[in-house]
Amino acid sequence: MGSSQYELSGEGVSASQDSLFERCHWLYALCREYLFRDHTREITSALFPSGDPAAGTRILELGCGPGLYACRFAKDFPQVTTIGIDSSKRLIRRARTRAADLQLQNCNFLEGDAQALGELADSVDAVIVSRLFLIVPDKEAVLAEIYRILRPGGRCFIAEPTSGFISRLPLSAMWLLARMTANPWERFRGPQQVEVMRAPDFLKLVRGPDWASVNVLHDDCYQYAVCQKSEAQANEQSWSAA
Repeated sequence: MGSSQYELSGEGVSASQDSLFERCHWLYALCREYLFRDHTREITSALFPSGDPAAGTRILELGCGPGLYACRFAKDFPQVTTIGIDSSKRLIRRARTRAADLQLQNCNFLEGDAQALGELADSVDAVIVSRLFLIVPDKEAVLAEIYRILRPGGRCFIAEPTSGFISRLPLSAMWLLARMTANPWERFRGPQQVEVMRAPDFLKLVRGPDWASVNVLHDDCYQYAVCQKSEAQANEQSWSAA
């Protein structure tokens, strides 16, 4: 697995031994790998509608957990570089192990906070976000960071479930497991329940930044947004350089 050229500030990173996602990392990883819907087909068509990504494309999976999409796109498209970011040390370790087992030299994983992505400004061509807004406390801050780190013309794919009951089951199982296996005095940090967004709230959220275009779709269990950043900034920089 290749070394990353990026460094993230530690500000806001919440992963620690008393985090729910640290304590139950293996259960969450199993849910991501075998229970949650695989959006690879939708992501590919949304982010790269004209075909395979160009050589040198940088793809970020934000809230990557065990790194399912980062590894899959690095394997399927060896001409790209993928980065996975998550706040859980143990999930990042699992993702790095996955990439090493697959002998992926173009896949990197970093521990970081989705609300504070440090020095990644204007450096990413595509961002993948799946189920992250269920659990983050400040959704607007995360979306603002996504907008900031995307290059002009870059795209973001967002997938969020619409079923409250089904979406709450994994987190409830994690809390049950943590409490059953913990000492009586142990406490864990993490969301008590997931927050499933209604369609109007989801639409309001994804339309917050100054996107050039926003396309929102729904099916029986998920709502999706494909957001594209304007290329105007790149054109202005080219004109200045001339």
